Amino acid sequence: MSTGIAQELDKEDGNTVMRKDYTFGINFNANNGATGWGFAFDYGFQKNYKYKNLISLTVTNIRHPKEFKIFNPNSNSRGYYYGKLESLVNIRPTYGGKRVMYKASREEGIEISAKWSIGPSFGILKPVYLRIQKFNSPLLDEKYDPTVHNTENINSRSNYFKGLSEAKIRVGGFAKLGIDFNFSTKKDNISGGEVGIMIDYMTGSPIVLLNNNAGKNIFGVLYLQFNLGQKLY
Repeated sequence: MSTGIAQELDKEDGNTVMRKDYTFGINFNANNGATGWGFAFDYGFQKNYKYKNLISLTVTNIRHPKEFKIFNPNSNSRGYYYGKLESLVNIRPTYGGKRVMYKASREEGIEISAKWSIGPSFGILKPVYLRIQKFNSPLLDEKYDPTVHNTENINSRSNYFKGLSEAKIRVGGFAKLGIDFNFSTKKDNISGGEVGIMIDYMTGSPIVLLNNNAGKNIFGVLYLQFNLGQKLY
C-alpha cells in the first residue's frame, strides 16, 4: 500500500483509515428449500478510502433442492437422505473487492458495503454410504445403490468419511455477489453479516446428486453469512 493511502484521513472522525482487515464467517445457503452450510474467510487490504481488495476462501456443501431427510422408524439411528447418490463439498479460493456504500458515523449506525469475488471452484464429489440391515446380521456400510437399497433395509447414513477414498475432484469456476453489514459499535471490530448469491460452474459431465433427477453443471444458491473480524490500522 502506498504511503498516501496509509496516511489518508477518515473524513468523519479524523483518524487514519484502516490498512487491512480480516473476517471469519459461518455461511448458510438455500436452494429451493434445501439448506447447506459452510465457512468463509476474508482478508482485505485498502486500495482507497471507499474500496478494498479481498483475498477469500469459501467452503460449503452443495445439496440437491429435492433432498429430504427420513428416519428409520425401527431404530434410533440418525436420518439419511433417501435417493442421494453423491455428496458434494466445494472449496473456492477467490479474489474480489468490497466497496463501502454507506459509512457509519463514529461508534454508531451500520456500515453497508457491496462485495464481489471470483475464482476457481474445487468440488470434492464422493459416493454416499449407508448403514444396511441384512436379515439378522450386523449393520454393514454399503455404497448406496437404488436398485438394491430401499426404506426396508436402510438403517441410517454412514460416517461421512466412508467412501472418501473414492472421492473425485471436479474443477470449475465460482462467483459470489453480496451486501455486507457491519453492526459493530467498536471502531476496530467487525461484527455483522452478509446476504447474496453464490454460483458454481463445474466442468465435465453433469453431476447427478439425487437418483431419478437430471445432473447439473451449474449450482446457484442464496446465502446468509454471519461474520466476526478485526480491523487493522
